[in-house]
Amino acid sequence: MKLIRAVSCWGNQASPVEALGLACEWGFEAVEGPAEVIREIAGEGMELIAEIVTGCDSGSYVPGLKVTPDEHLEDFRRKLDLALDAEPLRITTMAGSDFWDFPTACRFFEDLLGIAEQRGAKVCIETHRARPTFHLARTRRFLEELPNMKLTLDVSHWCVVCERLMPGEVEWMESIQAKVGHLHTRVGYDQGPQVPDPRVERYGAELAAHLECWKRIAERHQDKGAEFFTVTPEFGPDGYLQSEPSSGRPAADLREINRWIGGRVAQLLEESGMKK
Repeated sequence: MKLIRAVSCWGNQASPVEALGLACEWGFEAVEGPAEVIREIAGEGMELIAEIVTGCDSGSYVPGLKVTPDEHLEDFRRKLDLALDAEPLRITTMAGSDFWDFPTACRFFEDLLGIAEQRGAKVCIETHRARPTFHLARTRRFLEELPNMKLTLDVSHWCVVCERLMPGEVEWMESIQAKVGHLHTRVGYDQGPQVPDPRVERYGAELAAHLECWKRIAERHQDKGAEFFTVTPEFGPDGYLQSEPSSGRPAADLREINRWIGGRVAQLLEESGMKK
């Protein structure tokens, strides 16, 4: 099973062209970026992961509270067509709103998956705050109702929502691991979605729990005979990265961390005998 690591445009504050350069420099195999712009580097010999975000103003990732399910679906249709033009290896989406009740959100995901199927696309739905998948227990209900639903798992969000180190809650995590199609590898903790620096000893327990969770998911892929396993190291800015209060100096260098996490995941799979 081949490991495919993507450079995140958002996480590294990079344009698609800049992210392409980072991927080449770091030895990564892909670039992940917005469907609207990822086409800029189509045909450059790098695998692409297209990201579709619905219901937001330009430049935002938080959906408006007055945006209806139909408006989210129309946004998804438009951006899916843009994504497919780039012939991506994978499509991931942050779609819907956490303010919808469960039946509304479930119908929305059913319709979204139907649109993707009509276009011959396989889409992974990201677990994220401000979205219907903001909590593990709720997400598990969606998976029970929608057997074809696949996830982009970013478990760091569930750490802060549940105020627990959720990757270490093995029984709960096992209930959704078979449905993970793509990983966002950021390390969260019980009070936030991103530890200041996963390389320091202080956050060793959080790092170990996330690595073990990611390894179990990779093993599921291997057991199913998957050809490849995609991950995007996604430590990022926008309030995720902590800083010194008075000066605003960042606690760490995002690009260094994302490169390091990508290397740590590769090492983990090599040690487990999974990476080709």
